[in-house]
Amino acid sequence: MKQCLDQCGYPDSTPNMVAVRPGMRADAWIRTLQQQLNEGVQMVVLILPGSKGRCNLYDDVKKFLLTEFPIPSQVILTSTIQRGKNLRSIISKVLIQMNAKLGGTPWAVDKLPFMNEPTMICGMDVFHSTALGKKSVLALTASMNQSATTYWSTSVIQDEIGQEGSNTLQTSMTSAIEAFKRNNGSPPARVIFYRDGVGEGQVQGICVPEIEQIKQALASHSLADTCKLMYINCSKRVNTRIFAGDPSRF
Repeated sequence: MKQCLDQCGYPDSTPNMVAVRPGMRADAWIRTLQQQLNEGVQMVVLILPGSKGRCNLYDDVKKFLLTEFPIPSQVILTSTIQRGKNLRSIISKVLIQMNAKLGGTPWAVDKLPFMNEPTMICGMDVFHSTALGKKSVLALTASMNQSATTYWSTSVIQDEIGQEGSNTLQTSMTSAIEAFKRNNGSPPARVIFYRDGVGEGQVQGICVPEIEQIKQALASHSLADTCKLMYINCSKRVNTRIFAGDPSRF
């Protein structure tokens, strides 16, 4: 890992390495994490016994690091590294994942269209959770930089059961615009909004009210006349068929 860190130019310090015993019990791992973790730790790398799909510790340890002591973590299974084959390639891929989890930019696309002006790219979907009594959870992300590689995000549990449309989008978009201004020193000149999960028969009832909420959020920041909005409904079930060539042949 040290060789890969030097090659990639990532700054690093000597990690604190701790053995867990007994290594096959989730409570032992969690107890050790509770003893070792503090606010100065940036990331935890866990080498767990087992193979892909057969690691009984994964869910319990990950749940602890997501809910009780939220901290970025990276799991490596012993079966992945114990044979020693392609080890440098494996470690390089692990470092890329760690970099991304810490807020870094492992790669980016040059010369993205529309990005010559401050542009915020948003994505939104609604998930219907059976664990919440079939209440809907809205998730929204918004890009924060010119290469669209860092994101602000939020999630909202909606009141009505099975609710696909959002009645809280204005509030969420207002917060996203505020975050964009903090990160860039100016508000977005363009907003490109991708919406997933809306069928063609739901456009008037869902997409149109959501567009109005986005416009209201822009207006609350005095951007109604200056910020351009593109709303894209990413419908997967469409009847459109496109053919190349002379139309008279078909």
